[in-house]
Amino acid sequence: MAVKDRIIVAGAGPVGMFAALKLGTAGFDVLVLEANDDLALDLRASTFHPPTLDMLDVYGVTQELIDDGLIAPKWQFRDRLTNKIAEFDLGILSDLTNNPYRLQCEQHKMTRIVKGHLDKLDNVEVKFGAKVVSGDQTEDDVTVVAEIDGENVSFDGAFVVAADGANSTLRISHGIGFEGITYPEMFIQASTPYEFRDDMPDLSPINYISDSDEWFVLLRVPKLWRALFPTREGEDEQYAISDEGIQKRMNGVIKRDVPYEIEHRTLYRVHQRVASDYRIGRICLAGDAAHLNNPLGGMGMNGGIHDAFNLCEKLEQIRDGADHSILDRYTRQRKPIAVEFVQAQAERNRQLLRERDPEVRMARFLELQETARDPEKAMPFLLRSSMIESLERSNAIE
Repeated sequence: MAVKDRIIVAGAGPVGMFAALKLGTAGFDVLVLEANDDLALDLRASTFHPPTLDMLDVYGVTQELIDDGLIAPKWQFRDRLTNKIAEFDLGILSDLTNNPYRLQCEQHKMTRIVKGHLDKLDNVEVKFGAKVVSGDQTEDDVTVVAEIDGENVSFDGAFVVAADGANSTLRISHGIGFEGITYPEMFIQASTPYEFRDDMPDLSPINYISDSDEWFVLLRVPKLWRALFPTREGEDEQYAISDEGIQKRMNGVIKRDVPYEIEHRTLYRVHQRVASDYRIGRICLAGDAAHLNNPLGGMGMNGGIHDAFNLCEKLEQIRDGADHSILDRYTRQRKPIAVEFVQAQAERNRQLLRERDPEVRMARFLELQETARDPEKAMPFLLRSSMIESLERSNAIE
């Protein structure tokens, strides 16, 4: 394929790398431009939902993730004060997916696995140290300019997959709106090798723990537990991420006489935003460049991979003769999903966890327990929370 027909992918995160793999496997020439000198060691996303695993399975990635990850067939809501548990079993989805479980595996492992597959394709190039600074287009092609070693270098192609993150240069430079909110609290994430299951009976690998004072999340990856907490109103950011602040929060989970060993820590702001349009001409947004949501439910990275799958299928159809207007359907299909499913579900999870009224919180929790115990009630809940319903809804939009 000629250079003018290649696809340029901006960003080598999970979304960009998956797009490159899908397109490259389909025979496109693909150029990935990544600002960093290597694949990012990003510790935020670590949950892969069943339909995402089904998509990755087509390209031989899922088994490699399983080999380096942790299968979680069940996950829990817990109440911090009463120790009540509502446990959901993804096994009831076994007739609808080849992977009826969540997989706990850090996203940086996924990008490295995909990079190994891309290295075997002669038609895909991943160029590091190439920061995208602009993108211009005509009716016939697109030119992306990247800063490399202090110089601007131009690259021509047919289309651009803009997977260049929340601060997407391509989205901002083309004036695409990114409306939404920024939460007043920040999120603190700390990882420790301490084994919480020794003190918390029947703890699943994925746990959302509600409390009227301070909710938190406990997620297991193969060698560590990752704890996620919100900051308090008016809390000093430096204190929140300090040794004292981290230890105080961790001791609120399980009190210990010795300090917790902390492997990683981070403090970050949380947004709920969605782009006004996912496409401007030959440039299409995907992943965080198109939408942001809070991480409760693990839907951000998964939703971005679903974007990429949808978009790349349309690029394949254009190559096979479809009109470019098919890309308008990409926005129609994926934007409502970001708002009505991904953001809505993440916000419901947040409201449930942070409910301060003990009677309201317990009423909601008892309803969750009843839902979890009854497979007929659990099925629609799991279809939504595992993102199967959102994909079905997306595919039905013309």
